[in-house]
Amino acid sequence: MTVSRRSVLGGIAATVAGVPLGGVAAANPGATTRPRHSGHVILVDWDGFDPDYHGRVPTPNLDQLAAHGSLSTAETTFHTVSNPVRASMSTGAYPETHGNVAYIYDPESDTAQGQSRFLAAETIAEALAAEGRTIASVQWYMIQNNGVTYGDPEHLYVQPGGPFQQRVDAAIDILHQRPVDSDGQQVTVPKIPDFLAVYSSDLDATGHNEGPDSPTIGTLLAEHDHQLGRLIQATKDVGIYPETTFILTSDHGMTAWNRTLIPDVLETLDDAGYRAEIVTPGNSPAPDTEVIIVPNSVRVGHVALRGRAAEKPHRLKIKATIGRLRQVSRALDRRDLDRIHASEKLGDLAVEAKAPWGFALNEPPAGQWRGSHGGLEEIKVPLILSGAGIRPGVRPRQPKIVDVAPTIAELLGSRPPAQAQGRVLSEAVEGSPE
Repeated sequence: MTVSRRSVLGGIAATVAGVPLGGVAAANPGATTRPRHSGHVILVDWDGFDPDYHGRVPTPNLDQLAAHGSLSTAETTFHTVSNPVRASMSTGAYPETHGNVAYIYDPESDTAQGQSRFLAAETIAEALAAEGRTIASVQWYMIQNNGVTYGDPEHLYVQPGGPFQQRVDAAIDILHQRPVDSDGQQVTVPKIPDFLAVYSSDLDATGHNEGPDSPTIGTLLAEHDHQLGRLIQATKDVGIYPETTFILTSDHGMTAWNRTLIPDVLETLDDAGYRAEIVTPGNSPAPDTEVIIVPNSVRVGHVALRGRAAEKPHRLKIKATIGRLRQVSRALDRRDLDRIHASEKLGDLAVEAKAPWGFALNEPPAGQWRGSHGGLEEIKVPLILSGAGIRPGVRPRQPKIVDVAPTIAELLGSRPPAQAQGRVLSEAVEGSPE
């Protein structure tokens, strides 16, 4: 398995205010760079876990974790789409650095692109593997082939599919060192992994299909809590509970919508004298299109300007024209996007719809709602830190999703991923200097 970074990033370390945060040389296998605070770290990632979901139904296992540590609200990265945010979670880097984006226009190929697993930064799995640590990922897909792979017992990737219960079943088998299916191979880990990640997509799928206010969300959250309890119990059964840290978080929240603003946007731009077009992933704009809009998970339209529309006076006019629409909450230009560490690949403007509108090709049937994300409205997610090495009752200060990977590294006594821009949440970690 390859754990070294791509050559394009060789020797490059991310910096904030001139202070290098990465680029630390990999230690010898098995070595650590600082005292360990935890014997094992288990990351539980519930895709689409909006902070407003917590409290709708009893969640005794989640609440027990929070009682032994902390429950806070973390800030993810823009745009709030699963793969780019999960790339930040796994690398500790912002999209400006790791380069993973989605639903954008690519001028080189002249096509709109959807989600991908591209990464131009080292993951926490690669950093740990370089130091001889063992890792297992249960469908936490962003580190597949970036620190874990099918069939590798020490750096194992499995993808059981199905509901969260099936993912937890696989995680429990890994903890018990029982054989698990890894792309058709039966693989047994040689020891309980130092780092185990478990991913669920159930809340996200239901939020999209039924909207975040659906009563199904509460039922599903209760089931997730039950499965979380099974996972915690498994650490007790195999004897590692006292030395295990649990981190539970998500990639984005969810906003309800049931109307499309696309006709109004196109009409407004046409009235202003510009040829605008909605272009979906895999398709190319017409040659004379000046304003290319790629819908991003419905909540946001990413805008690329070309020809005369790319000239400064026209850029300003187009931003103002779109921004005046009552269905638009904000239009972020390139300066705004740079300020929030967004990738340069996002284009010239990111236009966020105001609920209940969205950049949707079709509206749901009358009386029905859907859910989506992608904008700043969905940038907050729950963050639970609990267990070994965590100070009970101490909430981290303004935590961000880019802080997850460096904090995992600190807990395991390892170096952070090489290009990490986040920080160790040291105020919440016992024995860690603030």
